[in-house]
Amino acid sequence: MDVGEAIGFPTRDEKWVTKVIVGGVLSIIPIVNFVSSGFAIKTMKTAIEGSPKLPEWENWGDLFVRGLVAAIIAFIYLIPAIIVALALGGPALFSPTTLMQGGGFFAALSAIAAGGIVAIAIGFILPMAIAMYVASDSMGAAFRIGEVFARIKSVLSDYVVGYIVIVILAIVLGLVSSAIPVVGGLISAFASFYVALVAAYIFGTLYAQSSA
Repeated sequence: MDVGEAIGFPTRDEKWVTKVIVGGVLSIIPIVNFVSSGFAIKTMKTAIEGSPKLPEWENWGDLFVRGLVAAIIAFIYLIPAIIVALALGGPALFSPTTLMQGGGFFAALSAIAAGGIVAIAIGFILPMAIAMYVASDSMGAAFRIGEVFARIKSVLSDYVVGYIVIVILAIVLGLVSSAIPVVGGLISAFASFYVALVAAYIFGTLYAQSSA
């Protein structure tokens, strides 16, 4: 995988600045942010079809639905992480009184950590699951778990590299956001949308290269 090409992908579009600004603004508005997610999903579709490019900001209703479906898929995938956290933390996660007790605090901390580990593991396979939904326009395709793993395995080395790139970019954005009050958050919103487009390119391309 050419990491430099992947990171610079959005800039190939002559209107990329405007498109990223629009996406960044939409991404910070609750509910409306599904539209910006849908734009990234549509970008992934172009990569899967072999002609990666940024789409136009049009058909917002369709973008909203695509973004909403992707969010539902992600939520369903993350249910095991939620179950693990609830099972281990129990009342400590919801009771201020229990949480203030020494044992309750550490139980909640352990539960959150365990749930986080499961979420990270799920986060590794989720991009391919989303790509399978995008490729077929079928939500059910995202839950063909055997095929998800088979496709990841067929492009494993590049997939790991792509995942690490996105994680590093996300960490950098988090540091910038926390280091610069107010303005850092605004910068992070636009940069996060840019990273989402990079991720759409990476995992859309990898899906196209994969085999089940």
